[in-house]
Amino acid sequence: MRKLTRWAFPNLWRRSLTDQRSSQPQSHSIAFFSVLLALILTLLLWQIQRLNSIYPPFLAAVMVSSWYGGFNSGLLATFLSAVVCSYFLLHPFYSLAVSGFSVVGLLQFVLVGLLISSLNSALRQARSQAQMNARVAQQNYERLLQSQYNLRRSEERYRLLVEGVTNYAIFMLDSNANFTTWNIGAERILGYQEAEIIGQPFELIFAPEAIERGQPQQVLKQALTEGFSRENRWHIRKDGTFFWAHCLITPLRDENGNLRGFSKIMQDITERKQAEEEKEQLLLREQAARAEAEAANRSKDDFLAIVSHELRTPMTAIIGWAGMLQTGALDEARASLALETIERNANLQMQLIEDLLDISRIVRGELSLSIDLVDLVEVITDAIEVVQSLADNKGIQIKSRPDTSIDKIWGDSDRLLQVVLNLLTNAIKFTPNGGRIEVCLSKELGTGDWGLGNRGDETNVSCPIPHYAQIQVIDTGQGISADFLPHIFERFRQADSSHTRSNKGLGLGLAIARHLVELHGGTIQAQSQGIGQGATFTVKLPITEESRGVNTIQHNHHC
Repeated sequence: MRKLTRWAFPNLWRRSLTDQRSSQPQSHSIAFFSVLLALILTLLLWQIQRLNSIYPPFLAAVMVSSWYGGFNSGLLATFLSAVVCSYFLLHPFYSLAVSGFSVVGLLQFVLVGLLISSLNSALRQARSQAQMNARVAQQNYERLLQSQYNLRRSEERYRLLVEGVTNYAIFMLDSNANFTTWNIGAERILGYQEAEIIGQPFELIFAPEAIERGQPQQVLKQALTEGFSRENRWHIRKDGTFFWAHCLITPLRDENGNLRGFSKIMQDITERKQAEEEKEQLLLREQAARAEAEAANRSKDDFLAIVSHELRTPMTAIIGWAGMLQTGALDEARASLALETIERNANLQMQLIEDLLDISRIVRGELSLSIDLVDLVEVITDAIEVVQSLADNKGIQIKSRPDTSIDKIWGDSDRLLQVVLNLLTNAIKFTPNGGRIEVCLSKELGTGDWGLGNRGDETNVSCPIPHYAQIQVIDTGQGISADFLPHIFERFRQADSSHTRSNKGLGLGLAIARHLVELHGGTIQAQSQGIGQGATFTVKLPITEESRGVNTIQHNHHC
């Protein structure tokens, strides 16, 4: 026991330092929890039968604590176990005073606990060292693999460097600019065999246009004047194909300085040039996309500013008139005016909110249709009735010219009414007082493939040319500029997005109308000759064979 004590205690401080890397709160929790479990287990076993020794469960607690929590945790578990045994399990009970043989047993328990903690700490240290050694070995192995990889790369670069001579055309010219030598690289790049090129003039590898401009002579003259000529230019192969080449020409002179000829090294860099051109194109497209994104962000910022302004304006009127009504100071006429103003602004705000909700559904792809047979004549009539009061307030005359013989179409009557209302409201908004609006409904025959176009190199797929119902809203308003016309149906876009614009609204009506028309399989277009020339909006909705068949059956039934 004394030997064990002399071995264990000198190592306490070193083990404690080693295990300080363990988390102190976690290791202490392990010690407390282990000792508690040992106490509960001992008490349970005590009730079943008289135990010869109370220390085995606590030694197990010390073992678990020192293994999972380190030496400090094992030391804490030993101390707690000694205190618990003294208080609960040794005579006299519920007292820390220990006497007689119990002192010897408790001291032996403490020494064994220290031994277990030291051994477990040593094992943990050995395991940690083994793991560290394994990591070091793994790192050494990875460095070895990297060294082998670098060696292979170096060998590959050396091989490519040696074999890369064939990637260069190297040849000589005499003083009269005729070919005198021709290497394998020149055969591969230019296509001429040595026997057929020797003695031929230097101009043979230049394009006819370059020969007409005297470029072969200019290159040689520059080499004589400056000592060398370095340039990138187009050359022509034997088969007539062109390639972009990097060229270096140097004059050859004898010991007396007399010109003996020229040497030329040529490299085919066509792929590099194509890559640079593609990179430039990508850069241009990226710049265009960035400019478009910045413009879209600016449009969204403008749109949010407009939304806040448009939602606040009717609310201000509602709150103001409601406050005046609450005071009771308004006479009957003024009170009636207040109620009308509140109702008008409430309806305006409701319409703004509905437009925002529709745009949100469109963005999420959740806008759906309730399909049924729709009479477009009734849709146009109902829409005109809704906006007639707005037109009367501005003295605008609305003229309707519907073709009543048009068949009913499959669609959503409420959404089609919304389309016509948006077009009429837009026309009234941008038409000055005393202007005119004309609404036309006609049946047209398609002049080409419906909804089909070019698809790369594929041939257009032909389909039966459908009949379609055409709705036109023509106004004598302020018109649309040529710059803004391509963006007229885009979200977050307005010709005038400033707060001081004369025409109010969110500018979402046309975007919503376009989406609703496209959901019906139709198209919508805007035409204008420019500012002050009015505008024409044309909606085309297909009349399918199914709807025509249903209309024929209904007509026969009524007959």
